[in-house]
Amino acid sequence: MARARHEEDLNAGQDSFLDVITNIVGILIILVMVVGARVHKISLTAHQAVAPTANADLEAKVGELESTLLSAESEIDELQAQARMVGAAAEGAAGARLELATAVSAAKVELERRKQAADAAQVAFAERAAKRRELEESIQKCTLEAEAVKHRKATTSEVLAYPTPIGRTVNGEEIHFRLAGDRIAYIPLEELFELAKRNTQRHANSIASMANRIETVGPAQGFALDYVIEAKVDQARGQVLIRSREWAVRPAEPSVGEPVAEALGPSSRFRRAIAGVKPDTTITLWCYPDSFAAYRQVREELHRLGIPTAGRPLPEGAPIGGSTEGSKSVVQ
Repeated sequence: MARARHEEDLNAGQDSFLDVITNIVGILIILVMVVGARVHKISLTAHQAVAPTANADLEAKVGELESTLLSAESEIDELQAQARMVGAAAEGAAGARLELATAVSAAKVELERRKQAADAAQVAFAERAAKRRELEESIQKCTLEAEAVKHRKATTSEVLAYPTPIGRTVNGEEIHFRLAGDRIAYIPLEELFELAKRNTQRHANSIASMANRIETVGPAQGFALDYVIEAKVDQARGQVLIRSREWAVRPAEPSVGEPVAEALGPSSRFRRAIAGVKPDTTITLWCYPDSFAAYRQVREELHRLGIPTAGRPLPEGAPIGGSTEGSKSVVQ
């Protein structure tokens, strides 16, 4: 509203000034016309009265006419001077009007700029207000959570600390377990190797005539052993060298062993298998992908008992086995 009233006042001032200039010019034009009419009338009257009138009266009238003419010329000069002044004033008024119009345009531009700046300031203020409300709500939420934590009953949790993971190769006694389907089963490798040794000794004569031969023993405690016999004949000494080149252990049934939750109980087969182990005995856990969580539980229990543990992760379906070119377990 203030902007509109300001523009109306400027326009009204310009119109009033132009009206005054126009009125003055009009009055001057009327005066010039009146004086010209009077001079013309006086000239006509002088010509009509010359013939019948006496010389004295004529001269007197001529003198009056000359005086009137001089007065009229003087008035005309004054009117012309005033007209020139009015023209100069009109030119000045036109220049002033142009300057005023320029000033008005500049004022409009400045007013629009300030309006835009005010709008931007209002938007920024609204954004800051919204951000402040969000921060206040966040502070209030954090305060409530802090109060809740302050009055919450403290709880303790056991954190297991494992030794520094520096690996070493297992060279001493080793006990093997299979982890699959969240079940753990003892693998009687030593017992199976003893059965393989006896079987090889019983068939030594027939094996000596074959370069390679696959034999199977077991099952023992739910596992069977498949192994490849490699026989070499030393003709110089007259001896036959027999050894197992490769071996693989396979479960007699898919669900061999006991669930890990039961195995960690006080009277499980797992507890009986690890009872009385020597300090340098390592327990190797052959683990399939579906039992990694169970592997961590068993490892934590063995760590608590102070028994060295080695892990052997296997891909799904891969057999548990070894060869003369294989690697030994690594315990941490």
